[in-house]
Amino acid sequence: MNTEYKPEGFLFQDAYLGNPDQRLRKLEILSKLAEPEPWDFTVTEPKQYQILRNYLLYTYDRVKDEEKLSYTKDRQKMCFNTGLQTKYGEDIFAVFVKNRNAGKQEWFLHGFVKQSDNMMKGFSSPDIADYFTTPSDFIFDRTLDIQMNYEHIIDDNILRFKEIGYDDTGLITTLLKGACSTIKDKLKRNYKLAIPQFYTNKSTRESKIQLLLPLYIASREEAKLALVVEKSENQYIGKTILTLEWAYMNSRRIVRPEVAWLKIEKRLDKADDL
Repeated sequence: MNTEYKPEGFLFQDAYLGNPDQRLRKLEILSKLAEPEPWDFTVTEPKQYQILRNYLLYTYDRVKDEEKLSYTKDRQKMCFNTGLQTKYGEDIFAVFVKNRNAGKQEWFLHGFVKQSDNMMKGFSSPDIADYFTTPSDFIFDRTLDIQMNYEHIIDDNILRFKEIGYDDTGLITTLLKGACSTIKDKLKRNYKLAIPQFYTNKSTRESKIQLLLPLYIASREEAKLALVVEKSENQYIGKTILTLEWAYMNSRRIVRPEVAWLKIEKRLDKADDL
């Protein structure tokens, strides 16, 4: 896994979220408080809420970078806007209190509350994380070509190809070229197949919008992997390959993806294969 596509994990550094059982219980409460959507890749119990956990880590990374954390006047409580809402459209906040364990993280996650909750008294209402830089970056430009370094992409992601049943680099190259040709053809007819993800280079701290494209390796109807492309001056550059699970989590950072090739509901039917 390319670690540059994972959250920084500042939330773990700054706050104690409870023991594993407590963390899962808090995620469960949040999932029930928020508008319904799939937050897991499996249907097994107990749920792990992988998508929701990853979403919160990404969100905290961003609001901290944007200085959108809110504190009470006595600095004994902290909160941030999760970006999620109840089914009635009320914002949901993560609320923290000072951690009583000396030498540990400064904060302890009290839980998740609606804006109308008494726990929100004394806070200003912090805004949600903002990922919108250049609006045009969110839309695939059909006039631009996609440039691929096949050797680099295959060598760096050979394990992902093996996971879907391919280990011969020659065959993978042929299949990948065919998949790229297929998605170029599909994008000419439906640019909405490309969905955005927010990427931060951990070395330079530069942030940008990249696009995730479905790769139809063995079929024109079912995507097996996602191609990450980055817009340059006159073309898109293929950067790496992601599993569909990581593609979903990365895109969910901005908004719940509404494209058929990345529907979690469909993938839940194949939970035993994950």
